Amino acid sequence: MRFLLVLFLLEACICAKGCEIGWIRFQSKCYMFSHTVATWAEAESLCSAFHSVLAEPRSHEESMFLISHSENEDIIEEDRWIYSSDQQPTKVNDFHASQPNQHTSANCVALWKPFHGHWADEPCTTRYNFICESPQESSGDVIG
Repeated sequence: MRFLLVLFLLEACICAKGCEIGWIRFQSKCYMFSHTVATWAEAESLCSAFHSVLAEPRSHEESMFLISHSENEDIIEEDRWIYSSDQQPTKVNDFHASQPNQHTSANCVALWKPFHGHWADEPCTTRYNFICESPQESSGDVIG
């Protein structure tokens, strides 16, 4: 199964320290795994509505944790992969040996289970499940 990273959250309460209800903690981040599908743009909007971003794995360990999820884009320049939240180049190149496959329309990244946590480039218009991430500590605001 292939997933694009983002969150779909119907209701949640942010705790003073830790993760929102229904989110999963890994290292210093909290993740919400969607049960619905969306394009990259739709998923980004959903994450933003909940003060989070599409998950951006910055280590192989994080990629493995998010085994079926990931998003990056190379729209600005082919084969230059950046994180969408801060426009910084990815420091981790965790593509599967067969990826990226040089398709000019494949500007987003997905993690596929058969690739064992390694990245694959995919069109951003393809609908996948998604994951959002946020820092573990929050402001204590209530959402939902």
